Amino acid sequence: MGFLKRFAAGVAAGVAGVAYWKAMVRRNASLVRPPVRDAMGSPFPVREFTYSDGERVEYIDAGEGPATVWIPGADGPKETFRYQLPHFARGYRVIAADLRTRIAPGHDFDRFVDDVLELVDHLDPGPYVVVGQSLGSAIAMRLAARHPAGLRGIVLVNPIAHLSYEHVGLNRTGLIPVAQGATRYLPTPLSRALAREVFSPLGVWIYDDSPGRDAVVQYALDTGPRTVPGTVSAARVELLAGLDLRRELWSVEVPALVVKGPRDVYCPVSWALDIADRLPNSRYVPISGTGHLSHISRPAAFNQAVESWLEGLPGD
Repeated sequence: MGFLKRFAAGVAAGVAGVAYWKAMVRRNASLVRPPVRDAMGSPFPVREFTYSDGERVEYIDAGEGPATVWIPGADGPKETFRYQLPHFARGYRVIAADLRTRIAPGHDFDRFVDDVLELVDHLDPGPYVVVGQSLGSAIAMRLAARHPAGLRGIVLVNPIAHLSYEHVGLNRTGLIPVAQGATRYLPTPLSRALAREVFSPLGVWIYDDSPGRDAVVQYALDTGPRTVPGTVSAARVELLAGLDLRRELWSVEVPALVVKGPRDVYCPVSWALDIADRLPNSRYVPISGTGHLSHISRPAAFNQAVESWLEGLPGD
C-alpha cells in the first residue's frame, strides 16, 4: 500500500508539473512586447519584410538623416532598442528588425548577415552605420569584414567574437540556465525577486548590479527572454559556434566604436578590449556602472557616447 501511495503521489506531482509548465508556456506565448514609442509617445509603425528564404520578420524604419541599422542580441527583439530608436530618430534614420526565428538545416552564421543585406537592399537607405548588441555585434563584425560596401562604420555593444564560457567560471556558468529558466517559467513576482536579489548581485547572464538593474529586469520579463523561446535564442547563438571572428578584424577598414559595460561578466571587458585592439580604426568607450545591457541600464549615457561618435564620422 505504501508503494501505491508513493506512486500515485508521484504521478499526481508529474501531472501537476506538466500542467504548470504548459501554463507558463501559454503565458509567455501570449505576451505582447511593449511598443517602441516616438518622442511624442506614439508607437512607431511596425512593418514586415520577407527574406529570400521565406522567413518573415518585423522591423521599424523611422526618422530622417544618415542611416543607422540596429541589430539586437540573441533574444532577437528590435524592442531592445526602445531607449535608442526614439532618441536617434530625431536626427538619423533608424532601422531595426527582429532576428529571424527559423534556423533551418544548412543555415550558418552568414545567414544573419544576408538578412541584414537583404533588408538594407530593400529599404535602400544609402551609406549606413550598423549598431550591433551582443550577438548582434558579431553579425556587425562579420558584415564589416565581408561586405563593407555602403558601410560607414560599426558600433559594437558588449561584443562577442567567439563562443566561450571559460571566463565565467564553473559555478556562475551553471547558474546561467538556472537564471534563464527562472526568468522564463516562474511566476512573475518570484522571477523578479530572484533577478533582483540573486542573479543581479552575482552578475549572472544578462543581469548585473548596476543602478539601472530594475530596467534590465523589466526588459527580461516583458520584452526579451520571456517573449522568445529559449530554444530559439540558443539556436541563434549556436550558429556562432566554431567561428572566431577575431581573425577577420584586421581587414575591417571602416571606423568602429566599441561600447562596454565594465560590470559585464557574460561578455567580459577583456573580450571588448581585445576586439578594439584588433580593429584598425576603433575607439573604446566604457559606460560606467553598467553590465551586459548598457543600452538599457544607462540609456542616456549610452546614447550620448554613440551620438558623439556618429557626429565625428566623415561625411556628417
